[in-house]
Amino acid sequence: MTNTTYENEQIKREFFEQLKGGQGFAKSSVRAFAEAISQWQTFTNNEDFSTYNKTKAVAFTEWIASRKSKTVSGKIALVTQYNYLRRIKRFFEWLSEQPSYKSKIHKSDIEFLRLSKKDARVARSGTTKKMPAFEDVKKIIESIDGKTEIAMRDKALICFAFITGARISAIVSLKMKSFDIDTKQIDQNPGDGVRTKNSKRILSTFFPLGWNEPEQCFMEWYEYLQAKGFQSEDPIFPATLSSFGTGENNFSKEAISKNFWASTSAARKVYEKRCLNAGVPYFHPHSFRHLVVNMLSKRRLTEEEKRAISLNLGHENVATTFGAYGYGSMSNEDAVKIVQKLNDTVDDGKGQPPLTAVEKTALKKLLDRDL
Repeated sequence: MTNTTYENEQIKREFFEQLKGGQGFAKSSVRAFAEAISQWQTFTNNEDFSTYNKTKAVAFTEWIASRKSKTVSGKIALVTQYNYLRRIKRFFEWLSEQPSYKSKIHKSDIEFLRLSKKDARVARSGTTKKMPAFEDVKKIIESIDGKTEIAMRDKALICFAFITGARISAIVSLKMKSFDIDTKQIDQNPGDGVRTKNSKRILSTFFPLGWNEPEQCFMEWYEYLQAKGFQSEDPIFPATLSSFGTGENNFSKEAISKNFWASTSAARKVYEKRCLNAGVPYFHPHSFRHLVVNMLSKRRLTEEEKRAISLNLGHENVATTFGAYGYGSMSNEDAVKIVQKLNDTVDDGKGQPPLTAVEKTALKKLLDRDL
């Protein structure tokens, strides 16, 4: 290892420690910074970070834009370029304040690590979310016959994702004790090993989406697992049985084990397989989360109800739920159609039916709970 390589790796380690310990970044976020910085090192052939200047910054921006990628365009997407640049920029901003680099890296030069205003605006706007329609989900669920344990599990998995809007990483790590069958509450508790975003504890329940079969399907699956002898620490959505009987390297396509899936990849393949079997395009797990919000956002909701929905989804901000997830993906054409319908709708001033005492109590618990 050359002296330059050693110094670069040493200062990177200090930066990553600052991100984790000093600013509370998750490991996945630190890895994203590491990937971005590695792009810079590839471009400069691992030159000393202290040689940074605006000429290199401009050249790097052009280089990253011209790199080949497996995307449809054959180039790195603008949003990826944007994220690389902002993370590298943050690294050099931090570096410019360190004793050994303060006199070598000028803060004004760091501003050259940027996209054009036009490209940055496109990157921040994101892409149109590919989301299933309610009819697509209904077709997927109804196409699963549920005659084997694997089919039962797959059907219950997709039903659960649809009526809860939970993230797939949390779903595959739920334990039997995570669900209270009497209150129908789902405790997504990182302390129990549930993998939630930013390790946040989320208390949620089923959303009323106008179709009872998904909830019934999940409840039947949960009761089936109880009858099968699954205990509190066992998974709700277990992995496929990889071996059984006395033989070696046996594999069952019809039976479940008592093991958790090692990652979300197997669950994603379930979605892929079941979409294919139903004759609909593949919709990734997170798209079901967007569908839930999209369906709920079409109702006449009170601010209290919006807040409750947001908390159920694990969002701190209602704007996140009904912006990026709900109305955020509305096209200009959709907006025109909605406005045109306004004259055809007469508001009777009554709004939604008043909440019952039970509903008010449930909502108050959700709102008061520190999620």
